[in-house]
Amino acid sequence: MYMFKRIMLAVIAALLLNVAGAQNDDAVNTFTPYSLYGVGDLASPGFSFQRAMGGLGIGLRTNRAINYINPASLSVQDTLSFMFDFGGEMQNYYLSTADQTTASNSLNMHHLAMSFPVWRKMVLAVSVMPYSSVGYNITEKETDPAVINTTGGVTYTNRGEGGLNQVMMSAGLSLHSIVSNPFLQRFSIGGEAHYIFGSIDRYSNVSFASAANAGVNSGRFIRASDFAFGVGLQYEQPVGAYGLTVGATYQFQNNMRAEQTSFRHVQSSSSYSTLDTTFDTRLFVPSSFGVGITLHHGEQWLVGLDYTFRDWTNATFDAPSSKVFKARPEHIVRAGFERTPNRYDIRYFLKRWSYRAGLYYEQTYLQFDHHRITAYGLTAGVGIPIGNRNNALNFSAEIGQRGTTDNGLVRELYWKLTLGVSLYDIWFVQPRFE
Repeated sequence: MYMFKRIMLAVIAALLLNVAGAQNDDAVNTFTPYSLYGVGDLASPGFSFQRAMGGLGIGLRTNRAINYINPASLSVQDTLSFMFDFGGEMQNYYLSTADQTTASNSLNMHHLAMSFPVWRKMVLAVSVMPYSSVGYNITEKETDPAVINTTGGVTYTNRGEGGLNQVMMSAGLSLHSIVSNPFLQRFSIGGEAHYIFGSIDRYSNVSFASAANAGVNSGRFIRASDFAFGVGLQYEQPVGAYGLTVGATYQFQNNMRAEQTSFRHVQSSSSYSTLDTTFDTRLFVPSSFGVGITLHHGEQWLVGLDYTFRDWTNATFDAPSSKVFKARPEHIVRAGFERTPNRYDIRYFLKRWSYRAGLYYEQTYLQFDHHRITAYGLTAGVGIPIGNRNNALNFSAEIGQRGTTDNGLVRELYWKLTLGVSLYDIWFVQPRFE
C-alpha cells in the first residue's frame, strides 16, 4: 500500500509538470493537415487496453480497468477497490500527396485517471487527458497563370499548433443497489462533466517572389475554456453461460467559449501596416450518440462492437483551403475482442496475459470538392499482469490510413504506440498478517 501511494504521487507530479510545460511552450502533439479545422483532431477514445481493441468502450463493462468512454460502466468496480491508470502515446505520421512525401512523430504523456467508490454501487472517476490536437504546416505555390502574370510567383503557407486538454469527472451507479425490480436492477446509469481548456494558434502567410520582404502575415490565437457534459447507460443480460452488455452514450452539443486575438500585417517595398483585434468567439463541437454491445464468457474472452454518430452539418469553419470544403455527418464503427486463456494459472505466465485486437472505420466529417475523407485502422495489444489482483501493463499498437492522394488530397499513413499502467488496490481492509 505504501509503495502504491508513492507511485501514484510520483506520477501525479510528473503529469502536473507535463501539463504546466505544455501551457508555456508551443508543443505540437500531432502532425496532420486535417487538424486545420475547428478544434483540431479529436483525441482517439480510450486508454491503452481499449485502444488495443479498436477503441471499444460503449458496451464494455469490466472491473479490471477504468472505462471512461461510458460512465455507466464505472459502477461495476468493486466496492472496496481503488483504481489508478496512467499512460503515454507515441505517434508517427507519413503524409503523401501526388508528388510529395513527408514524415513526423511525437511522444507525449496521454492520460492520468483514478476511480473509487463513494456510495454503495456508485463509483467516481477523475481523469486528465487530451481533448484535441492541432499541428500542421502546409505550403502551396500559386498555379493560376493569370495571377502569376500579374504579381509573379506567390507562396501560401498555413501553420497551426496547440490543442485542448480536459479534466473529466465521471460517476456511474448500478440500479441494483437502489431498486427491487429484477429487470431494472440490470441497468446502470452514468454522467460526466468535462472542463476543457487550452490554446490553438494558427498562422497564414502570403509571400511574393517579385518584391523582397513583401507579403501578408496573419494569424489567430485562440484561448478556450468551458464545460461539456455527457450521459451513459448500460444493461446486462445473462445468456446461458455468457454475459451480454448493451450500452448507449450521449454527448451534449458544445459551443465552447473562447477569446480570439487576430492580427494582420501587410508589408510592401515602401509601406507597412498592421491590424490587431481581440474578441469573444465560440468553438463548435456537435452532440454525439453512440451504441455498443459486448458478449463475454466470464474472464476468458469478450467481443464487442460500437457505433458513434456526430452531425457536423451546421458547423462553420474559418480556415483557408484551395478546395471547396463542407462539413458532413460523421459515422464511426469500432470492433474488438480480448482473450485471456487463464487469469489464475500459476504455472504458465503467458496464459495469464490478455491478448487483444480490433479494427475501426471512420467516415469523417471532412469533404473536399465532393470527395469524402475516410479513415480505417487495425489495432492489437496485450495486457501483462503485475503481481496480484488486477495490476497490469497494457500495450497497444495501431496502424491506419486517412485520406487519399487522389483528386489533389493528402493521404496519411500512421502508426501509434501506447503504454498504460493500471494499478488496483483494496482499501479499508485491515490485513491479518503484514
